[in-house]
Amino acid sequence: TKCGKCKAVYYCCRACQQKAWRAHKPLCLRTVADKRSVADIVGLHVQLVGSFAEDEACSWIQSKVPWWRSYAEGILELVLHLECFPLAVALAAERARAGKTATPAEYLSALKHAGYKRATVRRTSEKHPECFPDVVKLLLDTILQSDQAHAEDAGQALRKLALLDTEAIPLDLLGTDERKAVVLLQKHSLVTLDDTGCAALHAVTQRVVRDWLTPKSHRQALVAALSAVLAAKLKRFDQVKPSTFFIGRRYARHTGIVAARAREWGVLPCLPGVDVGQVSRGSDTTVFDNIGSMCRQAGHFYEHVSTQPREALRMHLTTLDSFVTGQGRNHQWVAASYSDIGNVYRAQGKYDLALVQLQQSLKILIRAYGGEHGDVATMYNNIGELYQEQGNQEEAHVAFKQSLEIKIRLFGAHHPLTAFAHNNIGNLLRLQCRFAEALIQHVRALEIHKNVHGAIHPRTADSHNNLGLVWQQVGNYPNALKQHLLALDIRTKLLGHFHPDVGASYNNIGMAYDSQGDHEKALGYLEKSLDVCTQMFGYRHPQTADRYNNIGGVYRALGKYEEAFNFYQKSLVIKMQVFGQEHSLVADAKYNIGRVHENRDEMEMALALFIESHKMYFKAHGPSHKMTKSAADAVQKATVRVEQRQRETSKTQVVHQ
Repeated sequence: TKCGKCKAVYYCCRACQQKAWRAHKPLCLRTVADKRSVADIVGLHVQLVGSFAEDEACSWIQSKVPWWRSYAEGILELVLHLECFPLAVALAAERARAGKTATPAEYLSALKHAGYKRATVRRTSEKHPECFPDVVKLLLDTILQSDQAHAEDAGQALRKLALLDTEAIPLDLLGTDERKAVVLLQKHSLVTLDDTGCAALHAVTQRVVRDWLTPKSHRQALVAALSAVLAAKLKRFDQVKPSTFFIGRRYARHTGIVAARAREWGVLPCLPGVDVGQVSRGSDTTVFDNIGSMCRQAGHFYEHVSTQPREALRMHLTTLDSFVTGQGRNHQWVAASYSDIGNVYRAQGKYDLALVQLQQSLKILIRAYGGEHGDVATMYNNIGELYQEQGNQEEAHVAFKQSLEIKIRLFGAHHPLTAFAHNNIGNLLRLQCRFAEALIQHVRALEIHKNVHGAIHPRTADSHNNLGLVWQQVGNYPNALKQHLLALDIRTKLLGHFHPDVGASYNNIGMAYDSQGDHEKALGYLEKSLDVCTQMFGYRHPQTADRYNNIGGVYRALGKYEEAFNFYQKSLVIKMQVFGQEHSLVADAKYNIGRVHENRDEMEMALALFIESHKMYFKAHGPSHKMTKSAADAVQKATVRVEQRQRETSKTQVVHQ
């Protein structure tokens, strides 16, 4: 009988082999280990970096460890813990088989206790990896010890890839030589490349590389290198230029991951808002500036394009920590971060939190520049817009006036920034129904823009648009349409047919026709506006929700309540996904759906929605806001009709009895 493991020793019988096993075992295991490569040990030769399917991984383990076949749930738990990673699953099966581990639960318990620690005691030859980190290290060492071109860059490339997301990693984030070394990593099953030239790296491999194969002395330099590249890439993203949106989609996700790794490694505070004294920093603050820059741009992408307020807030909080760490608490970049955080809170309807952030930004700017500075004027303007949305029109007017006065003193009465202040005051006066004063402000802004920029300019188009809104609210629809069509003509000449501003013009023209009673024409323009929004932003964006809402309003005016209900419902779903359950825009959608139920004479359902929207308006704006009052009036009228119907029903029942 020959030993089945090492195949180097013969015995006269099975009983003799069992008797000699204790003395033969050390020699047998050393002989086997010396003959096996890493691929032999893990049982894989051509397996790539991707994941097993769960059932595939479970079946594979059952075939390698047959006495585990009755522990299906335990095997599945082990596979999920290893994230279906082929190399890790294969190594676990090999170790369990060699050690004759009784159950998968026992192996998983030992694995969790050990974590991803490197082995410190060797029972066999050094060629036999004791744990998964050793497998990765052995593969990397094989590359580094080879004489292939760019082998020395493979380690740096792998460490950088481990700091990014697991999928769709653009190789232009690596250096030239590091990109060439990725091919070597692919050959050794550490990295995969897709058809677009992007890399992928399994999460388990990333964790091993970060925790055990990246020296602590190299970590800040790695974060600095990647953040510098990401900051340069995202610098080209512009939230008002749709042609640059792809930059945010390509790099923003990786930015968030790099920032998270920087926190894990102590380059940044572990939690947003932690005292920066906890962070070890040298004299060079470039790394913090780069992290702040890339996170700020990613935050703008999440806020304005992909509409993910939570991600935007996380990015802006990281930006704040980075700039505070690098520049101190009284720097203008820190003021900009507070402003960005305030804008996210404002978009979420959290006006009190937003006001705190904007006022903090204003304090820093006044401390840095004094009261007479363009950034200070801009911050007064932003605070005014916040008060305006909140329904506090008096405070809004004070803030806008302060902004205008500073700009006139700094730039003169005929500067584009002064025109911008006139526009904002005009918009506030329009909301206050002070239409004559609003027209004066917008006409001044239009004259300034025409004199400075000419008749064909985006700012001139904005002024025409604002004048159209005033005339529309006055009820002078021919003048409103004239101004909106002028704005549309300028915007299409300068921006093309697919731009958010062009979509806004289509929407305003549609709403003017709707107010005039020409609902069919209104529907045509609103559908064009919806088409622009979906192509620019997708189907999960506030502007798309707004277009659905407006189309629903036209169908309601046409008496097509089923279509109106469907469009209002689409608007509600998007707003709840983006803003949550308690936002005033969600209240708008519920209020409008309530109106449809009212038109259908479904008063109980209408009353329930009016009550819901009234509570939300009251919480967001207070009792004096016009929408709070409208909802309260709707509740009162619906309650009267419901009670009247209940009395009529009771009388009918009495008659029948």
